[in-house]
Amino acid sequence: MGGPKYKRIQKEDPDSGQHFESIERRNSHNGNTSNHNNNVKETEKVQIITTAAEFRTNNGNGIRKRDLMCYNTCITIAVITSYFVLSITLTFYNQWIFKSFKYPLLVTSYHLVIKLILSAIVRILYRLKTGKSRVLLDWRTSVMKIAPTGLCAGIDIGFSSWGLELVTVSLYTMTKSTTIIFILIFAIMLGLEKKSWILLLIVAMISGGLSMFTYKSTQFNTIGFCLILFAAFMSGFRWSLAQLIMQKSKLGLHNPVDMVYHMQPWMIMSILPVTLIFEGRKILDNSDVFNSVENEIIIEWVMKLSMGAFVAFIMELSEFLTLSYTSSLTLSVVGIFKEICQLVLAVEFNHDQLTLINVFGLTLCLGGICCHVLNKYWNYVKIEDESGTVCYETYTRPTRQSDGEGCSSGGAAPLLESDNLDFSDSDSQNEDTSNVIYDILKRRDPRR
Repeated sequence: MGGPKYKRIQKEDPDSGQHFESIERRNSHNGNTSNHNNNVKETEKVQIITTAAEFRTNNGNGIRKRDLMCYNTCITIAVITSYFVLSITLTFYNQWIFKSFKYPLLVTSYHLVIKLILSAIVRILYRLKTGKSRVLLDWRTSVMKIAPTGLCAGIDIGFSSWGLELVTVSLYTMTKSTTIIFILIFAIMLGLEKKSWILLLIVAMISGGLSMFTYKSTQFNTIGFCLILFAAFMSGFRWSLAQLIMQKSKLGLHNPVDMVYHMQPWMIMSILPVTLIFEGRKILDNSDVFNSVENEIIIEWVMKLSMGAFVAFIMELSEFLTLSYTSSLTLSVVGIFKEICQLVLAVEFNHDQLTLINVFGLTLCLGGICCHVLNKYWNYVKIEDESGTVCYETYTRPTRQSDGEGCSSGGAAPLLESDNLDFSDSDSQNEDTSNVIYDILKRRDPRR
C-alpha cells in the first residue's frame, strides 16, 4: 500500500489568464483486479484572488466575476458623478444666494432643518411601504457615537457657508482643500495613519502651496480665510471620527438616509447658537424690513432656500453612498477633479483673479494632494500584497468524470488528503480550512 504522492505544478487559467499553483495527487492502490485502473488521478486547484466578493458558487448560479465588476463599476460611476455635479452646483448656488441674502448661518440652519425633515419623511415612507422599521439609536449611543461627528459637521458646513460669503470661489476651494492636512493629522493622532517622512513632505507641499496661493492676493479676505480654514480643521476632525463610526458596524447606520437622520439634530445644535450670536442682532435690526416685504417675495426666497436645502440633502446622500461604494483613495481623486473644475469655472464665469504666484501655489497644492493619493495607493497595494484577502476555488477533475466548480469554504482539515471534497456556499471558513490555506501560502513564499 503506497501513500499519496503530491506534485506541485504552476499553471495558467485560460479563461482569466491568472497564474495559480496546482497540487496534483496520485493515490496508488495495490490489487489483483485487471478491469479497473488502480491509479486514480485528481487535480485540486487553489487560486488566490484579490477580493472575497469575486467568486463562483458551486451550482453555477452565482454572479460571474465579470458581471459583478461591471455592475459595481456602473454603480460607482453613477454615485461619483452625482456627488461631483451636486457638490459643484451647491457651491456656486450658495454663493449666488449669499450675494442677495446676507445671512449664511441662517441659511445653513434652514438647510439642516429641511434635511432632517426630508430624512424623516423618507424613513416614514419606507416603513409604510415595506412594513419594516428603520434603525433608531437611543440617546446614550447617539451622544457617545454620533454627537462628536455631528457637532463637527455642523460647524464645518456653517463656517464654510459664512466664509464663502466673504471670499471668492477660487480662494474658498483652495483653502477648503487643506482639509486633507487635518485629516492626516487627526488620522495619525487616532492611530488611523502611520507617521512617515512622506506624509510630512505632503503636508509641507500643501501648506506651501496654500501660502503661495494667498500671497498678495487682491481678492484676499482675512476673516473669510480664517473661517474657511477653521471649517477645514473641523472637517478633518469630522471625517476622522466618521471613519471610526463606519468601522462600528453594530450601529447599523449603513443606509445614508439613517446616517443623515441621526446626524442632523447634532449639526443643528452646533450651528444654531453660532447663528444666534453672530446673526441674531442683525436679524432683529432688520425685522421691520422683513415685515414690509411682500408675500410673493417671501415665498420666492423660501423656494430658493428650499431648493438649496434639497440639493444639499441629495448631495449628502450621494456623499455617503460614495464612501460606501468606493474607497478614500477614489474619493480623494474625485475631490481633486472637483476642485480643479471649481477653480476653472470660478475664473471663467466669476472672473476670479489669479496671479502667476497664485497659479504656482495652486499647482504645488494640487501636486501635494496627488502625492497623497499616490501614497495611499502604494500603501494599499503593499498591504494587499502582504496580507490580501484569500479566496480559493477547488476544481476536482478525475480521469473518468467531471464535477462542478465552486468556492469551498467549509471543507475538512485534510483538504489535500481526502477524496471527498465538501463544497459550501457559506461565507464562513472553519479553522482547519484556514490552516490549510495558510500552509499552502507558506509553501509558496520561498519561491517569491
